[in-house]
Amino acid sequence: MFNEEIRTTFGSYIAELKPYILISTLLFVFSIAAGYIGYGLSPESSADSLSGLEELAEMLQNLSAIEIMLLIFINNASKMLFSILLGPLLGIAPLAFLLINGFVLGVFAHIQIVENGLLFIIAGLTPHGIIELPMLIISSAIGIRLGHEAFRTILGRPSDLKGELIKGIKLFFYVLLPLIFIASVIETFITPLVIFLVSGT
Repeated sequence: MFNEEIRTTFGSYIAELKPYILISTLLFVFSIAAGYIGYGLSPESSADSLSGLEELAEMLQNLSAIEIMLLIFINNASKMLFSILLGPLLGIAPLAFLLINGFVLGVFAHIQIVENGLLFIIAGLTPHGIIELPMLIISSAIGIRLGHEAFRTILGRPSDLKGELIKGIKLFFYVLLPLIFIASVIETFITPLVIFLVSGT
């Protein structure tokens, strides 16, 4: 799909992102745990974090499968893109995006495990999540790296904020965006089938 030069360029950029990917992964796991534990301690207040998911679910009602797929794709892609574009504002937006999504996932997982069992949540998240969640973490990592570059610029240290932003946007459109689309296709057409096979619902 890509020539050798492009693969080498993106491979090198991903290698540069590794510390930020590690930080993003740890923060995401921490926020999932916080959401899971938080729901157990205070179900009512934690459940309020699911309002965004409920609104999205309402929007999906009465839509065709193709429309659902496109809405999921646009929703996920736009949020991840803005996580990158707003990264230069000291990384605040990608950090918030990461922590909020992790917390919501933790709350959602707790509710589903209690109501339907562990196997149900695994079936409901794994098919598309193995693609979507790494893309969420990588887009956040790009935004956090851009925030770091902006901070270096403010301090008068050597930095290349414009160059880093260009690299991040290129990775998004060349790599992340196609994978986000594939994840939306899986979430629409395959995940429901897996859930049906596992739970019969």
